[in-house]
Amino acid sequence: MLRQNVWMIIAVLGIAGSVSAQDGSQMVSVVPTPSRDVVINPGKGWVLYGNAAGHDQRLHAVSNLGYRRFEWADLEPEEGRFDWGPIESFLAGWHQLGKQAAFGVMCLNSHTNKPDGYSTPKWVFDAGSPRRVVELKQAKLRTTGTPGLKVVPTFNDPVFLAKLGDFLAAMGRRFDGDTRIAFLDVRSYGNWGEGHMHPFGGEPISADEFRHHIQLHLDAFQKTPLCVSCENQRSPHVTVYDWAVKEKRCVARRDGICGNSDGSETLRALGIAPAVFEMFGPYEFLKEQGWWFGRDKENRKGYGHKLEDCVEIGKPSYIDLSRGGRSGLELLNAESELVHRLANRMGYHFVLKKARYPQTLSRTSPATATLQWHNAGVAPIYVPCLVAIGLLDAEGSVAATCWPPECDPKNWTPDQAVTETPTLRFADTPPGSYRLAVGLFQDRQATSPWIRLAVEGETVRGWYVLGPVKVEP
Repeated sequence: MLRQNVWMIIAVLGIAGSVSAQDGSQMVSVVPTPSRDVVINPGKGWVLYGNAAGHDQRLHAVSNLGYRRFEWADLEPEEGRFDWGPIESFLAGWHQLGKQAAFGVMCLNSHTNKPDGYSTPKWVFDAGSPRRVVELKQAKLRTTGTPGLKVVPTFNDPVFLAKLGDFLAAMGRRFDGDTRIAFLDVRSYGNWGEGHMHPFGGEPISADEFRHHIQLHLDAFQKTPLCVSCENQRSPHVTVYDWAVKEKRCVARRDGICGNSDGSETLRALGIAPAVFEMFGPYEFLKEQGWWFGRDKENRKGYGHKLEDCVEIGKPSYIDLSRGGRSGLELLNAESELVHRLANRMGYHFVLKKARYPQTLSRTSPATATLQWHNAGVAPIYVPCLVAIGLLDAEGSVAATCWPPECDPKNWTPDQAVTETPTLRFADTPPGSYRLAVGLFQDRQATSPWIRLAVEGETVRGWYVLGPVKVEP
């Protein structure tokens, strides 16, 4: 009769389970049903560009990060006078939605709408830093830039670097460690800050000079993670990408996904730091070129890669959702199944496959449970995560919590099943009937779990209820 009653209780919770005798004690076995919904979690997700207010709610429902690039000239119009308003407004909008944001500051932008073409402040050049003025004509591809004058800095010039260092130091004093920021892009060299000079031409800076650009950011931002754009293997800066990611633990980014990149450039970050994908252009543009379908309409070698293939190669935690806005909606409407599938596939995606625990716990002696996890994402988790086992009372309040050291989400390898045997200790808990629950926390000071499991069933303030349990004296 007891076996039947426990089965019925677990069934009501929406979890498949059973009670079995093992070594004279009764064990509860729970097999949760995997969720088919989009599971939004910290440290991963689709990315929307620009301010939060510019996107449809349908996009917000599947996305988890805001992103924007600023131009240095807008943030320091006069030397030493900073206007942080645009960044503050950007961060505040995403924070109000409970989402983080990321941004970078460019010194050169072939899409700048400034009539004089200054993405780097004019006063930097007035102070003696050399410049080139380039007039861009109508480009073959609209992703290349917009027509008009563009002022190209000399990226290894001492005056330029000194002024840039002062700016970054001031920005670091303002924003380093701001929890609204997921990461800061290193965008100080090349067009759009991508580390190349297309379409302006000219000799690239040396590897050591590029390393110096990154080091200026590292000096200014010692708490907020930095993100480095990694070009292909033909880049003269490949060794610097490896240094930044593997030694300095910078986030790896690749711009050009589906077009001239299959995502392999970000694989260097696997197990070290998150990877970020930006598609070569909006969804409509990728279809026009044939790249969305894995081919190039002009049969050019190296162009055209399916997004899902890129994800399996580069293991990203964040992916640009066609910049969001109207184009993002078109992608969502046309490829909703893909968008939903990749929302869960990118980064980590934790599924509790099975749990076994004693139906009765003793205050005087610890017990052992078994938890089987499956990371159904392409990457490990990079944000802080601790497993907690809790006892919930009849009102849903947490009566007791233990933090089993045997559980470590950092070890939940992608596409692998991991079995852990946590020790349950509840020595100070009053005897009585409870519900056993599991939660994934940011730290021990947090009041509730912050990471959702991809399973169905009852949750109480972020705790996933496993089933009934008794605590005896």
